[in-house]
Amino acid sequence: MSKAFDTVDHTILIDKLLKTNLSPTIKKFIANYIRGRKAQTVYNNIKSKKQNIKSGVPQGGVLSPSLFNLYLSDLPKAPSNVIIAAYADDLTPTSSHPIIQTATSQLQPYLNELTEWIDKNKLTLNPDKSTTTLFSPDPGETNTKITLTINNIIIPQIDHPKKLGLTFDKKLNYTEHINKTIVKAKSTINILKALSSKSWAQDKETLTTTFKTITRPILEYANSVWSPIISNSNIKKIQTVQYSALRIITGCTADTNTQHLHEETKILSVEEHLTLLASQFKQKTYDPSHPLHPLLMQPPTPRPMKQNIFNQDCIYTKEILEEPILSTDLMNACCKQIHTDFVQIHLANRKPNKLLNSVPPDTSTLTKKP
Repeated sequence: MSKAFDTVDHTILIDKLLKTNLSPTIKKFIANYIRGRKAQTVYNNIKSKKQNIKSGVPQGGVLSPSLFNLYLSDLPKAPSNVIIAAYADDLTPTSSHPIIQTATSQLQPYLNELTEWIDKNKLTLNPDKSTTTLFSPDPGETNTKITLTINNIIIPQIDHPKKLGLTFDKKLNYTEHINKTIVKAKSTINILKALSSKSWAQDKETLTTTFKTITRPILEYANSVWSPIISNSNIKKIQTVQYSALRIITGCTADTNTQHLHEETKILSVEEHLTLLASQFKQKTYDPSHPLHPLLMQPPTPRPMKQNIFNQDCIYTKEILEEPILSTDLMNACCKQIHTDFVQIHLANRKPNKLLNSVPPDTSTLTKKP
């Protein structure tokens, strides 16, 4: 929607507020907070007359997101064959069916209903900023065109929609997201280079902390969605960026054994760390109040096209306590134990150094000679 926060009608918002089960005192307080707001402009030290603001929630107000959610609370309910996800003013309805035309025919009536609701609530839907995408593993459907409309205007079709920082693609292999992630992560490598230069000369621990703070979050953003699905080649692309960072942190050369880089910095490989995060994420879904808890109970599909952490035979999660968890302390203890188990597995699987013919010693225990 276009300028959604600025176009919220105060009369409609207050009417919806009065229909809630909040106490009368809070309703009056919020209604007074919304009404009676004035604005003026200043140009060349000359002030305009104050004008009453009849629409929009206060910019930067702590209540504004909640008020906007209240405004959207009576969105038309999606039919059984359509799912809608909403984040602020971004609405994403989806429909799934083996026949593309059927999925389209299921979605178009709901788009018409949404358009009517938006007009009725004095908001503006922008078809130029809206897009459609066809997700299909069938190569023969790659170039299929979708015809969905808003106010009789065909919605543009794109191959790589971006939602909350995650770039999707038609086959859900997330190659486009990984490529963009690598470009963004490489820009942070320059910060590590600057901190490790002669003028700054930060120690290894500081550089490692910096890597974990500014580089690894970029590399692993939204990993619970894409990590079980992406190919090994994409994992290697991410690992290559991590190798570059670890060489800067340790001061090692390009021909240094990669296992040594992880040993000295005490950082797991990308594949190990992604599996660790997926395991902890799945463990948290055993809390009955978790939004994804129902996925644990879904029946297995006959032939899953894509692996995910909720498959019963998933190889991307390990050491999971498969029973309901009602205590926060128990959940934290389980996640901590998963981390401990992964570290122990990593240490147990270390390969011996070819020159020493044994596992290299812990660098932190070595003392420098005078």
